[in-house]
Amino acid sequence: MLCEQAKLYYGFLCDESRELIPESIVNHIEQCQNCQEQISHFKSALTQAEAHEDSGQEQVSSAITTMLKLHFAYIGKPVTCNTVKSFLPDLLDPALEIPIPTPITAHLNNCQQCAEDLETIQKLNLDHKHLCRLSQLFAEEPGEDNISCSQAKAAIIAVVFMALHETNEGVLKHLCTCPDCRKMLYQYRESVRKDLLDSKEEQKESICEEVSATDIFDYAVPYGLDPADDQYAKFRESLISHLRFCPTCLAKIQQLHDIVYGIAERAESEVVTIYHIDKSAKAQTLGESDDLYAGDPISVEIASRKDKVDTDDGIYLLLSFME
Repeated sequence: MLCEQAKLYYGFLCDESRELIPESIVNHIEQCQNCQEQISHFKSALTQAEAHEDSGQEQVSSAITTMLKLHFAYIGKPVTCNTVKSFLPDLLDPALEIPIPTPITAHLNNCQQCAEDLETIQKLNLDHKHLCRLSQLFAEEPGEDNISCSQAKAAIIAVVFMALHETNEGVLKHLCTCPDCRKMLYQYRESVRKDLLDSKEEQKESICEEVSATDIFDYAVPYGLDPADDQYAKFRESLISHLRFCPTCLAKIQQLHDIVYGIAERAESEVVTIYHIDKSAKAQTLGESDDLYAGDPISVEIASRKDKVDTDDGIYLLLSFME
């Protein structure tokens, strides 16, 4: 009986708050081998949990450090919308919050279009995994892969009906990065959606309301997916059986596709920013200046894409490109 009561106080013993434990319980624990063993296990578990937590914090700290290095690689260099695009999803990851102005955030502060893109992605409420993949998609450089368009097009039906296990990672990447194949995929999905609308089959609208951007992201943007290593496929079977034949949810997938590629393919604005280290700025305080960066040892130059701008590496001539 006393052993059961003693369990309630193990935590107090581990943080040495003995004064909160009744004297009778303390005496029992000191003389009970069973309680001593239980306390030992309890302390061991706490130590492992704290070590795991410290490890997690170290990983987050390392990720933030890496992100800051990528941001500050643009000190003194022209930052355009295309530069910023791949950073947008990471800026929305709570684990990667950047507390100081950087060349990337300075552009966001001065470019309305990029700020609107960031807000659009934020409204999707994507999780960490999908934000990472979206960042990688935006950073993808045009280039050839080892998948032909004919191979990718042969997989379109399977992808539209979300049978991703019938494809592979290379095919899915090609369908996301090849404009022609992506357009064909979109058009085929749209034709399926319209056919379902014409059939006028009754849909469970309550289910549709619960379907989020995170639920359908893999089917709208299967970039970075490896169907051969999808451990959670069986848990999504119920959702997929609904999505395949629901015109409302297929419309959501089309809309998400439009949002993602609308940002990926958006033309650059005329805003170009140059982030300089300015030691003289240290003398200013927030109360003395209306400057957004008052108190920070930086200055931000705002230019047009057609302007000549001074940089830490020389002078750049920024030209707008014809579509």
